[in-house]
Amino acid sequence: MKLTKKVLAVVLAMLMLTATFAMTASANVSDYILKFNEDGKFKIMMFADSQDDDDLEETTAQLMREALAAYTPDLVIYMGDNSVAPGEKQADAIAAIVAPVIEAGVPFTVVFGNHDQEQGVPNEDLLKEYQKFPGCLAYDAVPSLYGCGNHNLPILASNGIGVAFNLWMIDSGTTTAEAGGYDYVREDQINWYKDTAKALSLLNGGEVVPAMAFQHIIVPEVYDALGMMKIPFGVGEWTFDGQAYLPIPNFGSFTGFLFEPPCPSHINGGQFDAWVETGDVMATFYGHDHVNSFTTTYEGIDITTVPTVGCNSYSNDMNRGVGLITLDENDLTTYEYEVLPMYDFALAEGSKILDCEGALSKTSYQFNKFMAEFLAKLHSVFSGFSLPSFG
Repeated sequence: MKLTKKVLAVVLAMLMLTATFAMTASANVSDYILKFNEDGKFKIMMFADSQDDDDLEETTAQLMREALAAYTPDLVIYMGDNSVAPGEKQADAIAAIVAPVIEAGVPFTVVFGNHDQEQGVPNEDLLKEYQKFPGCLAYDAVPSLYGCGNHNLPILASNGIGVAFNLWMIDSGTTTAEAGGYDYVREDQINWYKDTAKALSLLNGGEVVPAMAFQHIIVPEVYDALGMMKIPFGVGEWTFDGQAYLPIPNFGSFTGFLFEPPCPSHINGGQFDAWVETGDVMATFYGHDHVNSFTTTYEGIDITTVPTVGCNSYSNDMNRGVGLITLDENDLTTYEYEVLPMYDFALAEGSKILDCEGALSKTSYQFNKFMAEFLAKLHSVFSGFSLPSFG
């Protein structure tokens, strides 16, 4: 296929450029090359739904700074709905949102959400704004694909030779009349993913390169993963891919917080099936549903919603925070994932969050921590409860 040859050529060029950087930079490999550290670890921090304007909430910025300082990630991913500033202020809003990462000297990338381009500035122009900043790794791999900013980021082995892991960034769209609501990943995007995964596999001696996928809008399969009750008929709001659900989960099917039914597209474009067929994606991560912060598993692939980092958008102070992934080069069949709640940072010695305009009181953060721990214990009590299915 022509696309496969094109993708293979791009991947080869990328690896040749990476090798050149590694050879010329001596002991100091370029900051823009993703590589496992000497201890074999690689950390990815996720900021979801900052959803703010050029006057970024002080608490949001401080939460980002303290998370970056405490956990020193190797990459930051902005998970969509990053900026909702009026069109003429989008550049200033983006500058404010990425400032903590620039200050920390951490490379970053971006996926777009359903709200980013709603202020009259297309995502193609927003991407150019992000690309003005040092450390921005976001790019549009094939501009003719549906959406903007579909790309992948390989992570090299710690010795700098060969791709050890791969990160997929997918534009999951906005809202469309066709979908009757939230958008879905289209056939051309899926074909690009499959072709690129195949090219990486060929360069890896025929072995699949393990991967994770990041996008804003969650996949419809989450309803089956959560064990939502299937019913023979229902309102359109809870009908996905032709199947109606009663949005009540089996509590044993997930860990974390599920405070609202997930909001995927009503149309299933086959993205999840492509992940299963290709066999590289072990875990997927999403923003979008601000008050949710859970992990479930379906057909061997983890589905995780990342808590919102934004303090100027709707959320729940019990699970406001950031997500952190830790990969270990010595065993890439698994990974560690942590939710880092805002209340833990606010209550930590030396935190400046309490001094920020708009911050809650210390007592409020203590109460949120207590309630989160209480609900986690309550969840474990109900985790054995199972719902029937009538679908």
